Amino acid sequence: MKKTLFLTCALCLFLSGAVQALAQTPAPGAPPKVLTIFREEVKVGKGAVHEKFETNFVKASAKAKWPTHYLAITSMSGSSEAWYITPFDSFAAWEKDQKATEKNAAFTAELEKLAEQDAAFINNGRSIVAIYREDLSYHADTMGVSKARYLEVETVRVRLGRSAEFVEMEKISIAAHDKANIGEHWACYQVVEGAPAGTYLFFSAMKSLAEADVDHGKAVNEAMGEENVKKRRKFAAEGIQFVESNLFALSPKMSYVSKEWAAADPDFWTPKAKAAGKAPAAEKKEGAAKEAAKPAPPAKKAGGQAPAKKQ
Repeated sequence: MKKTLFLTCALCLFLSGAVQALAQTPAPGAPPKVLTIFREEVKVGKGAVHEKFETNFVKASAKAKWPTHYLAITSMSGSSEAWYITPFDSFAAWEKDQKATEKNAAFTAELEKLAEQDAAFINNGRSIVAIYREDLSYHADTMGVSKARYLEVETVRVRLGRSAEFVEMEKISIAAHDKANIGEHWACYQVVEGAPAGTYLFFSAMKSLAEADVDHGKAVNEAMGEENVKKRRKFAAEGIQFVESNLFALSPKMSYVSKEWAAADPDFWTPKAKAAGKAPAAEKKEGAAKEAAKPAPPAKKAGGQAPAKKQ
């Protein structure tokens, strides 16, 4: 699968006891337990050609009938980046995928060749490994990423020694959302490799940017209560190192998704190519056939005169 060769080199020590890879992408909407994320910094002005080249990785995976799939997203804010998100059921599943890739010599050689060529479009890359935090997520099973068009990714870095407080504050926020009956959802992942300790990623899926026009802040604060609002603000000032939110667009061309995933929104993930225009020769042949099929004109009357036309 795409980018796994880089991840193997960076994290082989971490995965010493892992086995068993995903046979299929999890069902759309079910948050996977482990995510591997490869972030590419795309060169300015190279976005279009980079997208076109990335389809080669998709074709290579499809040709190999590789069972592990990945989702590609491209940044609409912040740095020019492309993220490739691969879901796994466990770390054991990830290592099995790595080993299977290494054993497939033809597939590995093709990935290595493509990776070398891909370097012409990127400045840098970073691999991240994150685990699902169900206790910090909110209705994540209803996000419907397979039917979404955008992902908002909020990166939160908690100061060392303040993680327990962070969890407490997030649970207060979740309770307030329940009380206010707000139709939001997010999936929280804690980064365990590839970023400073205390890094959390919050993913929110959107079908339309119009969803970002709705501000639930007031309703949540009212449900939370003045005392908890003050408590959260105090912690944010003292316990949070930084918060950054960025918007990404899902890229069907750069993604390698399962048939089940694509079936949730086929017009987006696997759009049918428009029928090509008919060649002139074909049009001429078709026109001649239609002309031959026309009924014969009425016979002329005696004297060689045709019937008078209706006025």
